[in-house]
Amino acid sequence: MKAIAITHKGTEDIAALEIKELIRVNSKVNETTVLFEPKKMIDLCTLAYRAQSIIKVICLFDEFKIQTGFNEILKIIEKRIKKINFDKWLDKGKSFKVLCKHLTNDNFSSQDIEKETGAFIIDNIKKAYDQKVDLENPDLIFYVYIFNEKCYLGIDFCGFDLSKRDYKVFSSASDIKGTIAYSLLRIAGYKKEKKLLDPFCSSGVIPIEAALYNQGTVNYYRKDDFAFLKLKPFEKQNFEQFFTKLNKKKDKNKPLIFASDQQLYHIRSAKKNAKIAAVNKDIEFSRADLEWLDTRFDKNEVDLIVTKPMFSKYDLKRTKKTYDEFFYAAKYILSEKGKIVLISRSMDLLKESAKKHGFKVTDERIVWQGQQKLEITVFVK
Repeated sequence: MKAIAITHKGTEDIAALEIKELIRVNSKVNETTVLFEPKKMIDLCTLAYRAQSIIKVICLFDEFKIQTGFNEILKIIEKRIKKINFDKWLDKGKSFKVLCKHLTNDNFSSQDIEKETGAFIIDNIKKAYDQKVDLENPDLIFYVYIFNEKCYLGIDFCGFDLSKRDYKVFSSASDIKGTIAYSLLRIAGYKKEKKLLDPFCSSGVIPIEAALYNQGTVNYYRKDDFAFLKLKPFEKQNFEQFFTKLNKKKDKNKPLIFASDQQLYHIRSAKKNAKIAAVNKDIEFSRADLEWLDTRFDKNEVDLIVTKPMFSKYDLKRTKKTYDEFFYAAKYILSEKGKIVLISRSMDLLKESAKKHGFKVTDERIVWQGQQKLEITVFVK
């Protein structure tokens, strides 16, 4: 049995790390996907429920290279579907739907692929089974994922986009996704015993993801929505016991997570989101100007600063001043072996200010949030 985890371009290694930690298997990394072989099918349910870096978990039927032409792609998909044994997945009277996601081919739409693939599946299933298409509440979701010249066919174990967090009710236009925020934390080497600060917390995504990582229950309030609950192989599975076993017991020691922002409305939004995520007691929120951070924390007290700094191309003078204030304070409060991990659409001004205050770059990478390119840089003293 093979499977893939779909993730953001640039965070594949983080997804592979998380897969190894959660289900103890090694992976092969490709662009936006991580290929692995789970020991048991229930491992895919574990990933869907607990993973923070993954967008989709797919039980893989087939993978192949494709041409750019729409008709050529359909011919290959039809040929591959004929080889799939659906008896294992669909009983008489059960329903299905097809979802397609593609990011790099403008010659066709996802809806075109969904319609044609659904017709291929119906033709391939025995008429006696009386399967039907149900777009609202299907028993099985057949997933087609296309990236560049690769096409993947399989069963969706999630049923929804894992990167869309339920707690993000109060948001801002500059927010990053929870999956990206979690990846930043792992790049930083975050652990519960380390003191973490996000001084540009906005709606609170980074500190909330840190708290959820400590709890191991990122999708706790969506556990009834997962597609794997309806799959035929799990008809006798007691998922209440499954979820109870996976949920970590709450540690009595409060995590060392601090979140601040210069805007009061951001702090209010972050607090509300944290409450929805049930981690509000694990994070200390405060409205604080950057120039006062060195009075709030002792010298060398903070282990990690992980954040998405504000940026305004319309007011570069203010942006430069803000960055100088940030690195000036960070020089004082960051521990000698501490790290600063920043994400931004442009890193030029941040690097300029960091160098001015004696910080060095130790790692850089590009990640993609949908079609948006973001730069990640790690700084040390």
